[in-house]
Amino acid sequence: MTNEALLYSQEIDHTLPITPQVYNYLRVRIVDNRLPPGAKISEASLAHTLNISRTPLRAALQKLASEGLVNTRPHVGSTVAELDVTQLQEAVFLRAALETAVVRRLADMNADLSSLDPIMEIQQSAAKRDDYAAFFVQDEAFHAELARLAGVPRAWKLALSIKGHVDRQRYLLMAGIAMRSQRAYEEHTEIIDEIRSGDADGAARAMHGHVNSVLELDEYGEMKKLPDSSGPDEERQNQPKGGSL
Repeated sequence: MTNEALLYSQEIDHTLPITPQVYNYLRVRIVDNRLPPGAKISEASLAHTLNISRTPLRAALQKLASEGLVNTRPHVGSTVAELDVTQLQEAVFLRAALETAVVRRLADMNADLSSLDPIMEIQQSAAKRDDYAAFFVQDEAFHAELARLAGVPRAWKLALSIKGHVDRQRYLLMAGIAMRSQRAYEEHTEIIDEIRSGDADGAARAMHGHVNSVLELDEYGEMKKLPDSSGPDEERQNQPKGGSL
C-alpha cells in the first residue's frame, strides 16, 4: 500500500511551511490506521502528488522516524512502523508523570477552568454520537489546555513528541469499543471536578488512571487484563478503566 490515494495536493497550502503540513497529515493517518503498519511511503510518488520537493518531505519523514512511527532506510525507502510496545509503555510512563504534575499544579493554584467548558461541550456531543474521530481531536485540545492553564504549555508539546504509539493505541481503544468516548468524557469530567475541589492528590489519581487506560489493549488491539498500574491510589486497581488519554 502506498500513500498516493491518501494525500492530495489540495491538502497542502503552498504559501505556508510545507514540512509541518506533511508531518501532520502523515501522522494523523498513521494514528488512525489509514496508513497501517507496514504501509510503504514512496517519496517519489508523494512528492509528485503534492507538487513539492523531496527536501521538506524527507524532513517530515525524519521527524516521524524520530518518534518511532516510520522506519526509513537509505536506498530502500520508508514504511509505517509496527506498534512498539516498549515505546508505548515508556511514553505512557512519561506522559503520566507530566500530566499528573500539571493537574496537581492546577488544583493547588485554584485555577479558573472555564476555558475548558466549550471543549467539554463538544466532547459531550461527540461522545453521545460515539464519534471517536471528533472526540479524539477534542481530547487533544483538552490536555493541551490543561497544560496552558497550568502555565506549562511546553509540557504538552513534550508529551506530543513522545506519544505517537500512545495515540495509535488510544485510537484503537476508542474505535474498537462501543461508547468508549463516553467513558473518556466521564474521566475528563472527574479530572476537572478534582481540580476544582482543590484536591491535588485526587486530581493526580484521576489523571494517572486516565493516561494508563490505553494499556488495556495489547499490541494486537485486543483487550487484556492489566497488572496494577493505578499509581498513588491502590483501590483504583479494582475499578474499570477506560477512555482515551
